[in-house]
Amino acid sequence: MDMPEPLLSVVVPVYNEERILQTNLMSYARALNRVVGEERWKYILVDNGSTDSTPLAIQEIKKLLPRTQMLHCPRPNYGAAVRTGLSAVDTEYAHNIDVEQWDVPFLTWAWRYRARYDLFIASKRSDPTLNQQPLVRYVLSWGLNALLQLLFDFTGTETHGPKLMRLEALKPIIDVSTSDRGQYDTEIVLRAVRASLRIVEVPVEHIEVRPPKAVVIKKAAWNVIALLRLWSKMRREPFKGQMRYHRFAREDVMAEAIPELADIQPVSAKRGTASSGSPQRTAA
Repeated sequence: MDMPEPLLSVVVPVYNEERILQTNLMSYARALNRVVGEERWKYILVDNGSTDSTPLAIQEIKKLLPRTQMLHCPRPNYGAAVRTGLSAVDTEYAHNIDVEQWDVPFLTWAWRYRARYDLFIASKRSDPTLNQQPLVRYVLSWGLNALLQLLFDFTGTETHGPKLMRLEALKPIIDVSTSDRGQYDTEIVLRAVRASLRIVEVPVEHIEVRPPKAVVIKKAAWNVIALLRLWSKMRREPFKGQMRYHRFAREDVMAEAIPELADIQPVSAKRGTASSGSPQRTAA
């Protein structure tokens, strides 16, 4: 019997995630089977220059989930990995997550309303009562978003984090977005806003157990430079119509949540607890 064609591709950049890759992705697979439907989705896993046994872990996942695709980037580079994965999508919808950063209520809500919007953004910043970032990361994240508002007239709170995309609308934007590292998905969001696409932002819980490192300051400086480069590239990119940027509250999302999926959360490699974020991301 022929398998039905998948509707959704889940793009996941992975870097040295041998300890948690199978646990987290098989947990999320349970939610995807319930929300999207068995055999109606697939993983696109992009090995992001791993130096541990992550490629072998991906092969084990392929045995359990035969539709899984494995792609490879030679060096750790979050933006290149996401771009490689999104470029390989051949389904109607794409959903990008990090191994330690996904939210089942967001998936459930976004999938239910997928016909209403072109781009769904999960924001850790839109509701500060749900954000448990360490203070230094919180301040740096706020500062980078303030720069987006200043340089690009961005009215949202988040350009990183999980997303659901309708490829018919987003594919032209994906094809021309070339920013590196953590600013790749920022460019996609900014171009989508200027293209007057239907965008919706919803808050997600964010529990971060990774301790802040001094290198975070260096990464923040790199992001400032990267944003200035992006501004130089996009300053002549006109707004093609009024912005269609919508926001909802967490209670709206939770009203659509499936009770038996509520306890499915990612596991952190650091402390074995619920977590968000990925070690190769360069944005705060």
